[in-house]
Amino acid sequence: MANRQYKDTVFRKFFNHKDKIAELYQAIRPNEDVRAKDITITTLDDVFIDQQKNDLSFIWKDQSVVLVEHQSSVNPNMPYRLLIYSALVQLPNFVDSKALYGTTLVKIPAPHFYVLYIGDDMDKDEETLKLSAAFKETGADLELVCHVLNITYKKERKILENCRSLWEYSFFVHRIDENKKSGMTLDDAIREAITYCIAHGIMKEFLETNREEVIKMFAFKWDAEEEKRVLCAESEARGEAKGKAEGVEESHAKDVRSLMETLQCTKEKAMELLKIPADLQPRILAMLS
Repeated sequence: MANRQYKDTVFRKFFNHKDKIAELYQAIRPNEDVRAKDITITTLDDVFIDQQKNDLSFIWKDQSVVLVEHQSSVNPNMPYRLLIYSALVQLPNFVDSKALYGTTLVKIPAPHFYVLYIGDDMDKDEETLKLSAAFKETGADLELVCHVLNITYKKERKILENCRSLWEYSFFVHRIDENKKSGMTLDDAIREAITYCIAHGIMKEFLETNREEVIKMFAFKWDAEEEKRVLCAESEARGEAKGKAEGVEESHAKDVRSLMETLQCTKEKAMELLKIPADLQPRILAMLS
């Protein structure tokens, strides 16, 4: 089991520097001229998009950018989660709350949201998620657009070709995953990937400096991902069980109605004749009312 004190991720630790962020954002916005000197890091230390701190936020010129590294399946709720995160980033960094009550328009950096996805559930290089997809009706007055970029290791993936650091990170994650698939324990898979990458000049300085911390971070991350998969599976199982139970209750209710009409008897008498279990009777009575 991973050491639970490691809340940061390797992604955040590796990229949480102006030069790395500039290199990464340049690959995302190839038509811009992104330089480290124009970046101000605004990453929050006490906000979690997932169980770990796997986010980076920064200002580049007049843009406020949030980057989130995400594994497991693509989460359709990311726009809503990023809406909350954006408010937490914007207010303390750029807005004097008192000024909001004044008559002068308060200018804020234009927000942009990116999820960097690693996993097996996404075939495309990029897709867009919108907050409005979650609204119960159309025509609402609020929108948030989240760009999901696939950084899963693959030859000829353009964003990886345009950012060496991102390619190295993606390959490192891929190496661990391949080691696990070959039958290695998680600890051995991480250690072998570190040794291989250092020997081949991949994240070399970072891995040499942070070897043991990286092992613990990735062990925690894989544990967290497995925990999420288990919880999702359990939730789905509960949903299926609930659906079956509701189907049984609806069937009983139908039988009760039929018997009541045939014998002109009460609900209680019909349930007694049908020998419906006592624990189901209150819910069936509620359905018949």
